[in-house]
Amino acid sequence: MTPARTRWLEIGGAFLLGGGVVAVGYELARPSTDASPADTTLARVEPEDGASEPAIPAAPQHDDDDDAPVAVPATDGAGEVDPAVAAIDPNRPPWRIADPDGHASAYPPLQVPVPPLSPDDELAFPRHGLVTSLAVIVRARPELTSPIAGLLRGGTRIRVDAERSFGGGCSQGWHKVYPRGWVCLAAGVATGSEPPQDQATVVEPALESVLPYEYWRVNADGTPFFHRLPSFGEQDQADAAGQAWIAEHGRTPMPTAPAERPEEVPAVVKEYMNAGFYVTKAGEEVKSERRFLRTTRGSYARKYQLGQKEPPKFRGRVLDGPDALPIYFVRREMPLSRREAEGSDVLVKTDTSPERLGTWPFVRKIHIGTVDYFEDADGLLLRAYAVGEAYKLRRPPGVGADEKWVHIDLSEQTLVAYEGDVPVFATMVSTGKQPGMTPVGVHRVQIKHIATSMRDQPIEEEAYSIDDVPWTQYFQGSVALHGAFWHAGFGIERSHGCVNLSPADARWLFGFTEPALPEGWHAIAPSGSAKGSAVVVTE
Repeated sequence: MTPARTRWLEIGGAFLLGGGVVAVGYELARPSTDASPADTTLARVEPEDGASEPAIPAAPQHDDDDDAPVAVPATDGAGEVDPAVAAIDPNRPPWRIADPDGHASAYPPLQVPVPPLSPDDELAFPRHGLVTSLAVIVRARPELTSPIAGLLRGGTRIRVDAERSFGGGCSQGWHKVYPRGWVCLAAGVATGSEPPQDQATVVEPALESVLPYEYWRVNADGTPFFHRLPSFGEQDQADAAGQAWIAEHGRTPMPTAPAERPEEVPAVVKEYMNAGFYVTKAGEEVKSERRFLRTTRGSYARKYQLGQKEPPKFRGRVLDGPDALPIYFVRREMPLSRREAEGSDVLVKTDTSPERLGTWPFVRKIHIGTVDYFEDADGLLLRAYAVGEAYKLRRPPGVGADEKWVHIDLSEQTLVAYEGDVPVFATMVSTGKQPGMTPVGVHRVQIKHIATSMRDQPIEEEAYSIDDVPWTQYFQGSVALHGAFWHAGFGIERSHGCVNLSPADARWLFGFTEPALPEGWHAIAPSGSAKGSAVVVTE
């Protein structure tokens, strides 16, 4: 492997997720994972007859990303808590309080403060560190094969111990990090007795917003991204080479390694991206009256070739107490029906169509002929396949009475978050579009990222690339809970395995689940005897 290729992996690979590899970095080591799904018996809590659903063994996992995006308007996210609402229950945290529309009034805290250094800590961690690459893995022990403890993004400042420790597969040695973990210096960490100078411009994630970064969509196939601002000649040469590739190979991505690309591609080109790929914005620059967008990965593209993407407006519901379920989301918009006469099986359509992704006060599920319907108190009916029922599930064995956990029902396309036996939040999701893509079973959160990039895997029929997928929580290999800003199709199966949530819901859930993210860290994995929150997937 050439030094240039190795360095690319060090810098760029840290955010390419897939196949269970959370972050590659310079280490080039597959991370170990301790979590595994556990089969158990799960029971749906029925308010009337107590009928139960058997558990289904976990299915094989598949790599993820999603279909073409859907244009949606912007959202402002959770607002400030109304004092009058907060006064209803002063002991309830703000993120458990609903606004007038039933949505969360605030987000759960995303980070926990790192304890200040004590005098003993100052002696144990006297040196200052700075992450100089895009990301650095924090490991539980000074070994490349040890479990991942977390991830630090470029520009993060840390305190480390006095002396390097060698071995464990890291050529430049390891430093112990305050408050926990070890970093390999070869991955991109500068240290000194004084804080190292930072010349890079780093975009900090917006932790209290719906989206942590500003997202831009590539508008056309074969769009060149440059290492630096190109000249007019380089720009024209890059365009011609890209269009020649598209004419011969279609949407098949061009290799990024210079030795594998056509010789017509100028060296200033970093890569070509196709329509529907997404990047995150770090800034804008102008050269010779041409405006370029600079990405968080340090590449440049002409701004007019990209379009800013806003997130969908949909948000789930905060639940008020243990008896708040079931609630019924509308998955498909269609007219309600009613019986032609009392006791008749003949139905007539009404002029009322519940809004998709809204809720409707159904009270029972009934059968008319061979068709299932949900019925409200006035006798209005909606086909069952158009409804997503968020119901109460009995806490599975192995989940503590005070634990936070999540239940996803693949048939209903619903998610319910619990504190012990109390449901606190419900929403609609999009899961795998084929059976088995989203694995059924009881899993645990393995690692949480503020944002992490997802790119195509060999099994995918079509290439995709999304930088900084927001609020990502891996729970089974490459299958994760994450925000999806590129579509608004919640309630419909559409992913390649991951559980897609609206960005606002994904942000709420990220702060709700365990483990909590230490202040300044970009990703966190459970450590020691601590467990990630349970993720229970049923059909």
